[in-house]
Amino acid sequence: MYFRTCSLGGSISFLIVEGLQDVMFRSLFTSAVCCLLLLFAACARSTPSVIEGRSLYMSNGCVSCHGPSGGGDGPLAKTLPSQPTDLRKPDFYKRGPGVEAIATTIAQGVLVSETSVPELHHTHHELAMPKFAHLTEFERRSIALYVISLQRGARHD
Repeated sequence: MYFRTCSLGGSISFLIVEGLQDVMFRSLFTSAVCCLLLLFAACARSTPSVIEGRSLYMSNGCVSCHGPSGGGDGPLAKTLPSQPTDLRKPDFYKRGPGVEAIATTIAQGVLVSETSVPELHHTHHELAMPKFAHLTEFERRSIALYVISLQRGARHD
């Protein structure tokens, strides 16, 4: 705070007003800086990426069934009731090969059959591929971009 010596006539009220203005300015400045930092943080991770997708593919178990190159030959593939999709062949995708379709498949999983018991639809009892609903939309889109890169045979070593 800034203090000035003033005449006794209004010095106390003048000191308080000047002090409040300084505090209000500092508070306003601090708020503006915080807003800018929050805006910067929100923009820093605004678009999904293949690199992030590869990391998520490896850490969320995709590699266990689909394998490191997406060929459907992961270590668990032979133990499953149906062969995991070869992610390098987009013609086999049930919902399509685009980012949105792949992200939806990751969120909702893949049903074994559409004609079985309706009460069990979209539960773990009926899914050939489990749901990954715990992932954010950003994360699912990143994985989708990585899967698309596998279609083109890109190497990510």
